[in-house]
Amino acid sequence: MSVDDGYEAVWPPLLPPLLSGREIAADADPMAAAVRLAADGEDPGAFVFGPAGDRLRFAITLAPEVPLERALQMAHTLMVAVGDSIGALTPPEVAVEYRWPTTVLVNGAEAGRVRLAASGADPVAVPDWLVVGLDLQLFADGSFEPGDRPGQTSLYEEGSGPIPPSRLLESMSRHFLTWLRRWEEDGFRPVHDAWRARAEPGMTVATAEFLGLDEDGRALLKDAGDTSADPLTAHLEDHRG
Repeated sequence: MSVDDGYEAVWPPLLPPLLSGREIAADADPMAAAVRLAADGEDPGAFVFGPAGDRLRFAITLAPEVPLERALQMAHTLMVAVGDSIGALTPPEVAVEYRWPTTVLVNGAEAGRVRLAASGADPVAVPDWLVVGLDLQLFADGSFEPGDRPGQTSLYEEGSGPIPPSRLLESMSRHFLTWLRRWEEDGFRPVHDAWRARAEPGMTVATAEFLGLDEDGRALLKDAGDTSADPLTAHLEDHRG
């Protein structure tokens, strides 16, 4: 795919006023860049993104006012926003599902994941900052032949059509802010229900059966007759070093 087919279209993306766009180099990591901004005390709302290419990568800085365990509900919120955005921009046959903890599936295969980083890992402490991000494969990068990795896919391979990355970034950022407002006004329940509606059917996590999400957003897992809760604090990336 090339610029000639209009894939890149308008660049950079036009983001909502509440977000401040920061484009980084192709070989840089948006999560790491966003973590540096947050740790350096920059105002929240930075939307750090990579250039148009075969992957869609971005990260958003946030300043939570709630304990970390509740703040990490932003992962579910972003996943729901990504699902809604893809659903709005692609044909009906492009189905989006979620696999615990943060994998985004397209037509049953892995296409991307949401990423998480925070200033600390104490679930009951209010973090100084939180960063949520997305890494989504838009089209095959040519490093392997179609069919060689049946469990992995890209949005384009599944029939999305060549959606300009700028349009995806604009849509996902707006859907995220819409769901964030709803979370602030109505609590986690609407996000919980939207996430659960797209959860992968018959999901297992390692050897455990996925039973659902509890009221705080932890996964309820059943293994050998025992039920346990898996919090997202166990899936934070560590960029603090």
